Amino acid sequence: MKQYICFALLFLLITSPICAQAAAGKVGGKVVLQTKPVEGAFVYAYKDPAGLFAKLPDGGPVVTGPDGTFAMELPRGKYYIAAKKKGAGLLEILEPGDFYSFYGGNPVEVEPGRPAEVVLNLAVKPASAPDTDTNGGRGGVEGVATLDGEPLDGVVINVYLDPNEGFRGMGYYMSPPTGVDGRFRLKMEEGTYYIVARKRLSGNVAGPLQEGDYFGYLETNPVVMKKGALMHVTLPLVKKTSDVSAGGHGKTLVKGVIRDINGAPVSGAYACLYKEPEMLNRPAYVSKPTGPDGAFAVEAPVGGVYYLGARDAIGGPVEPGQLWGRYNGTEDHAIKVETGGTVEGLTVTVEKVE
Repeated sequence: MKQYICFALLFLLITSPICAQAAAGKVGGKVVLQTKPVEGAFVYAYKDPAGLFAKLPDGGPVVTGPDGTFAMELPRGKYYIAAKKKGAGLLEILEPGDFYSFYGGNPVEVEPGRPAEVVLNLAVKPASAPDTDTNGGRGGVEGVATLDGEPLDGVVINVYLDPNEGFRGMGYYMSPPTGVDGRFRLKMEEGTYYIVARKRLSGNVAGPLQEGDYFGYLETNPVVMKKGALMHVTLPLVKKTSDVSAGGHGKTLVKGVIRDINGAPVSGAYACLYKEPEMLNRPAYVSKPTGPDGAFAVEAPVGGVYYLGARDAIGGPVEPGQLWGRYNGTEDHAIKVETGGTVEGLTVTVEKVE
């Protein structure tokens, strides 16, 4: 009988709401429109992008209060946070003039005792335009990047194949920066793609966004490209505002210093994380350029094994005269980092390519 009572007590402890709650974490923050708080916005959490596209949330919706704030409790894990605000009509169907936000720091790591706080900037859903036929020519996507309805220059459009990588890095396709008319055009093969846009005030085409930079997410993602079809889109961007806490980033970081063969720090170089040991393709994630101290920090959406290199020019293969080097702290140049963790104290030595 005593054994039975002990077992019953243990079972109650394991299955009680108190214990289940202890394994949960919190996500909170604010929904804004041009820095002004938005009341009545719906905030959702998705375990993966597939749930986002299928409109099957794993958390929420929770509704923002008069000050635009929200809070939700979620089991430990990573989540994609999004918000919407409708003028009228069905909750799940956004129409032109409605508002939406896809958090630019997705995915967010949720951990007990480490509240994640984020700022969700709403964009206005633009009117859609029909595709046009290229009459046998190569298809693609063209459009205009906007800020508050006006064309925005200096915007780079990134096109991704796998949404589960958090839309980080330079993507499969990448446009040149937009001009004063905000227009862009990318030739693309048949397939399914995910389109985002970024403008970095530094002028760099890679690296984590800083406060004051701009981010845009195409609300109609994923885009299904058909042969010979030219898609026409308007891609609104919003300004990145400071996050309330570092937990909102779900940061997974690789940090260190880039040096030359004489041991001096190298300014203006980029640290690069690759997914393949050969490091021949585009890097998956790139740091912002180093300063005079040569220090770098590369952010990845999730942990794993990456291969670390550094170079002083981004875009295209390494060419003679450029600086290039691999991390030599491991035989295969690999770095292993846990999701939400930081690996630091690394050194990458670069030298001029002959």
